[in-house]
Amino acid sequence: MSKSAYVKVKELHPARRRSRELSLANQLAVISLSRALRPLIHRSRRFVATIVVPPGASVFTYSMAAHWLIDNPREDGVPITVPFDVLTVNDDNDVKNSVKVSKAEEVHRAIIILKSEEMLTSEYHMASDLVAVLPPPAAADIKIAAVRMGFGRIKDKDAEFLASQDLARLTLAMRRGRSLSNAVARLTRFTAQEEPLVPTQEGRGPTLEELSAYGEAKTWGQELAEDVADWRSGKLAWTDVDRGMLLSGPPGCGKTTYATALANTCSMTLVAASAARWQAQGHLGDLLKAMRSAFDEAKRCAPSVLFIDEFDSFSSREGLIGENANYQRQVVNGLLECMDGVEAREGVVVIGATNFPELVDEALLRPGRLERHCVIPLPDMEARHEIFRYHLREDLKSESLERAVAFSRQWTGADIERTVRDARRSARRAGRVMELDDLLSAMPSRTPLPPEMLEAVAIHEIGHAIVGVLAEADPLISVSVEESFVNNGTFVALGGAVFKEASIRRKTSTYFENRIAMLLAGVAAERVVYGNHSNGAAGNKHADLNMATDLATMMEVTWGFGKWMMSEVCRTPAELAELRGRKPELADVVESILRAQFDRATAMLNSRRELLVSLAASLVERKRLYASDIVSALGNHGQKSGGPTLVLSS
Repeated sequence: MSKSAYVKVKELHPARRRSRELSLANQLAVISLSRALRPLIHRSRRFVATIVVPPGASVFTYSMAAHWLIDNPREDGVPITVPFDVLTVNDDNDVKNSVKVSKAEEVHRAIIILKSEEMLTSEYHMASDLVAVLPPPAAADIKIAAVRMGFGRIKDKDAEFLASQDLARLTLAMRRGRSLSNAVARLTRFTAQEEPLVPTQEGRGPTLEELSAYGEAKTWGQELAEDVADWRSGKLAWTDVDRGMLLSGPPGCGKTTYATALANTCSMTLVAASAARWQAQGHLGDLLKAMRSAFDEAKRCAPSVLFIDEFDSFSSREGLIGENANYQRQVVNGLLECMDGVEAREGVVVIGATNFPELVDEALLRPGRLERHCVIPLPDMEARHEIFRYHLREDLKSESLERAVAFSRQWTGADIERTVRDARRSARRAGRVMELDDLLSAMPSRTPLPPEMLEAVAIHEIGHAIVGVLAEADPLISVSVEESFVNNGTFVALGGAVFKEASIRRKTSTYFENRIAMLLAGVAAERVVYGNHSNGAAGNKHADLNMATDLATMMEVTWGFGKWMMSEVCRTPAELAELRGRKPELADVVESILRAQFDRATAMLNSRRELLVSLAASLVERKRLYASDIVSALGNHGQKSGGPTLVLSS
């Protein structure tokens, strides 16, 4: 068959003809979904895939696209003959049902469509063979969709313009029977008539003075405001001003709010960007172009704060291999080029935000770049009270918030803001001012911990405390238990032992052995009292057994405390696990270290079983014990503290 004849047959394929019937929104959804699902949909016989749609997109549009892909496999694809389901999750009430259905035996292949990344809980990760967060449509996607809809090939300039438009407006403008030039002209004319988007200006949102629970980040920002004021008045050179900071903390802790408050406090313009937004522009050249454009915008608006979210996307270039290595190097190098040079970005302060600071390339954290690192902690009781008051504004001014604050343990500022918003909505729909019951009703109900479970948690935490004191590991600060929890299907800390890591200390093999014994003491305490232990001590990188395993591995391969003098630089738990997998003899040595320290912790607790049970009973009654309580009970004295804290939670 000749090439021309082959092309003619291909154009007549039913799936291709039916694709022309899709709207622009559906076309773009099909393009994005097919790209994400390519590793699975035409090859695997069984799978569960979880897809997060782009911000503002409709889950139903992507659900229709998923059904279209199922009904119209590509010409050379494998026909889909096994049971298939597409599940949409449009609000929080759908989450549990979707996970349950996706695990059902009769669903051989399932695609779960989530409305937002906030709904992407650990259950979805566990249930899914693939998890993808889809970016907004890029210029390249617009070009493909235009060809499929019969508009023909379009210029790069027009594609970039169309990709910058709101998807709903774009779908209205690009209709069949209308030329592409007509669609572009309509969008250009009506966009020009509206107020253009501008960077966030000073005076919008809170200032740093109004924020609570931001710790050292708040102090740094207030000092920066003074330095920027002196720079403006000519008293200070820009070379003497901190020009960047890495901001880290758990999701929802308020990193974006902090950037807004910093810009307002310093009377600077806020220019917001993110790695995902740059990536969504297309290939490497498009990403670098978008990156430089954000820095150019910040320089044009100077003095300004350039806020870059998802900063861990610029991960370490060390040890990169494979097809993606060169791409990642060029991305990080491009960012370094944008950040370097004092005169090149005078008046621009860069804030990088991340949930995973350990993944950021070290070159980005050197002086002149993001030279400070501030961690936003979860707010304590006093801070949560202030955050409630800030978001409530004039509401409930005469009411005590004690119950609401107590219920909000381990909440972020974003959790509090959402609760206040829900309470205000409830009162508004009832046609009255907000009442305290509205706020309490908007909070998720807490499930009391059964007495036997509370006792087991207390036994576990007191085990950490006793061995931590006896082994002279890091100084103990306090130990606590929670008598209730929010049953939302996510990981919940039911208790914790807090230790203070000494800022200056000679850390020998003995120090790390003591620390491993302390980490394993929770499991040892459960076994001493009950003869077995629960699964709460393992399963994530911050769990007791996982941290102990990583410490034992690093003793052997990083710090030269074992049989090997050679050193391996491993930065993450995944790298350490991969090293143990490659070296079976290393896994055996690590196991022997863990066993020795577990036996040591068990012996310490066995000889103090009555004290262990007695202190656990006191912890159940009081909910929190301090180092002095444990030391007094053990007959020890002279605990010192200083340095970062280590929190062990169960």
